[in-house]
Amino acid sequence: MNLPKEYISYSQIRLYQTCPKKYYYTYFQEIKPPITDKIFLGTLFHSTVEYYLKEKISGKEPGKEDLLKRFEEQFQEWQKKQEITWDKPASETLKRGLAFLRYFLREIAPEINPLMVEKELVVDLPDLDVKLKGIIDLVETDFSITDFKTTTAKWSKTRIRESYLQMQIYRYIFEKSFGDVITHLRFRIIYAKGISGIKDQKVSIKASDLETPKMLDIIRYVVDSIRGGAFYKNENYTCSYCEFRDLCRKETK
Repeated sequence: MNLPKEYISYSQIRLYQTCPKKYYYTYFQEIKPPITDKIFLGTLFHSTVEYYLKEKISGKEPGKEDLLKRFEEQFQEWQKKQEITWDKPASETLKRGLAFLRYFLREIAPEINPLMVEKELVVDLPDLDVKLKGIIDLVETDFSITDFKTTTAKWSKTRIRESYLQMQIYRYIFEKSFGDVITHLRFRIIYAKGISGIKDQKVSIKASDLETPKMLDIIRYVVDSIRGGAFYKNENYTCSYCEFRDLCRKETK
């Protein structure tokens, strides 16, 4: 069986590790269920930060009010184009997004010296006969890599360890493309359950925690499993809120 895409990526690997059946629904059957309001907000936040940083690189850094207005306009426009499952009213989600953006502009943006934003890189993995693709949120002028996250709570140690693979892939594809230049790898997590008490967490990943052979072994396992048609259901506590739960239960019966 061929891979559904011409490449493998961290998001594909992560999804397959979570549940091979969910991967099959997403990439082979191309089923697009409603997205959650949290995913919607995170996507819009990333898009806005991408716009801001690219404008900053070009010397046309937008003002705060202009950026907030752009965010609100896109929020209204984007929600008409897709089905969203609202855990909270759309108006509350919008307020939370604007609060996150204000925090970013006040506490994080002044520190950033962007070199590349949303940089897409693809490298060959000859031994696996597959391409490895990644889109890096931010590369700064000191060749540090940052990935932004929005969530409701601070990351746990377990969540941090589970994210090592993402940074390993980013470092690998960047250094294969540009040489051994990476200085720092970090996640920047902006979190709060509402519009107040917003904080951010800086998570630095040590190079010693990132093992290339282990990364390649994981990729090999996932690629071989997909090619072998191994799309079993991984039943666990996440099934209760999986967007494919009704379809999966119906097929099981």
